[in-house]
Amino acid sequence: MPLIDSSAAHRSTRSETLVWAIEQLSEQSWSADIEIPRSHWLCHPTPHRVPVTLLAEAFRQAGLAICVAGWGMGQSVQFVVSTMTLRVETDDLYFPRFGGLEGKLEVTFADIRYRKDLPYLLEVDYRLPGVASGHVGARVLSDREYGAIRRNADRLGDEVRETSTQLVDVLEQDADHVRARLALNETDPFFFDHPVDHLPGMLLLHASALLHEDVYGAPPRFLTVSFPAFGELRMETVVEASLSSHGIDAAYLQGERTIATAVSDIDHAVIPN
Repeated sequence: MPLIDSSAAHRSTRSETLVWAIEQLSEQSWSADIEIPRSHWLCHPTPHRVPVTLLAEAFRQAGLAICVAGWGMGQSVQFVVSTMTLRVETDDLYFPRFGGLEGKLEVTFADIRYRKDLPYLLEVDYRLPGVASGHVGARVLSDREYGAIRRNADRLGDEVRETSTQLVDVLEQDADHVRARLALNETDPFFFDHPVDHLPGMLLLHASALLHEDVYGAPPRFLTVSFPAFGELRMETVVEASLSSHGIDAAYLQGERTIATAVSDIDHAVIPN
């Protein structure tokens, strides 16, 4: 089983890499050995419970590692996630008494669309048996294509303009609505472990999970996030969320643009409209 390094998962540090080996099982199916450490800072202040964000990140990294290291695409491509869905399949999402959560992740490329004989659109299914399942839809862009799309974007550099310890700052809340804003910490070692030119999708997914937990007192069992547009790093991002008895329907706005939408639910079997 080939081992992978952090660059294959688009991470600059080994400590943020959750996938360490991959193996091809058939033309479109793979397995990935993953490990989520209890020491990861997202696990605090309750390191007994596995954060749903790290499950989603393990899924994302596994897909990337297979494309980069397994298929040999190398580092000259960019993966732009359009949708990500996570379902928690257990009522007992806790770490073992000692050590991290380890397992073999099943990865199936359900659909691959090609352009000029190269993968362009990917639909990928994930399953960590007995723990969680999920799906990712993504575009594969060359560095040149990505650079053309993002040519006017600001890139995160060494200067830190704003820090905050609280990602979701609730401005207004009543029985059926929440209005909040994102308050970024640009020194965050997980979401900003390498230079980026947009709000990381995983940051928006994490904000959605935090908002759900704040309202319902427990992490979501179902969470799906779509990314219709890139979120700019230093523009104000407002969250408008409708609440029901079981979940949240949220939109992330920068001015008049919707950069992401999220649906969360307390039931893992929910299928969004």
